[in-house]
Amino acid sequence: MQKNFNLLISCPRFHEKDAIAEVWYLFSNIGDEEVKGHFTNFPGLIIAKTSLDPFESIQKLRNLIREDPLILRFVLKVMPIEFVVETTAEDIIKTASEYVNRFQDNETFRITIKNRFSPLDTTGLIVKIAEFIDRKVDLTHPDKEIMIQILGNFTGITLLTSEDVLAKVQFNQ
Repeated sequence: MQKNFNLLISCPRFHEKDAIAEVWYLFSNIGDEEVKGHFTNFPGLIIAKTSLDPFESIQKLRNLIREDPLILRFVLKVMPIEFVVETTAEDIIKTASEYVNRFQDNETFRITIKNRFSPLDTTGLIVKIAEFIDRKVDLTHPDKEIMIQILGNFTGITLLTSEDVLAKVQFNQ
C-alpha cells in the first residue's frame, strides 16, 4: 500500500476501481487532473493523493456536488488526511499530540481511532493522546476531532471539524 496519500475514501465493496475513476473525474472538475487514487488492502477503502489542499478540495467538491448531486455514484465519503506515519504507538501519539496548539481555549474535542489489522490497544492510545490536550471532551458533538485511521502498517492522522468530511448521505436529504 502507498504511504503517500492525503485523502481516505470509502466506496461500496467491489467498486474500488470505479471509485478511483470517479475520484479522478471529480478532482479534474475542481482543478486537479493529476490526482492519483490507489487500492488498499481493505475492501471499500481507497486512498488518493491530490495536489490541492485536501481541506479546500472537500469544500470545492461539496459545491460541485450541490450543483449536480447525481455526480456521486461510487464515492461514499472523502476524508482529508494531514499526516501519514508508521503504525507504532510512539509515532501515533507523537503526531496526534502535536494538535494541542490548534485548539482554542473553549473548544471541545474527541479522539476517534479506526483500527484495521493492527494489534495496537486503541483505548490506551486514546488515553495517552488525551493527556496532552487540556480541553473538555465531548463524545457526541465535539468542536474538533482527532481522527486516527490505522491501515495496517500505515496510519493517517487528521484534525477535523464537522465541515471537513464529505459524505454522500449529506446530499441525499
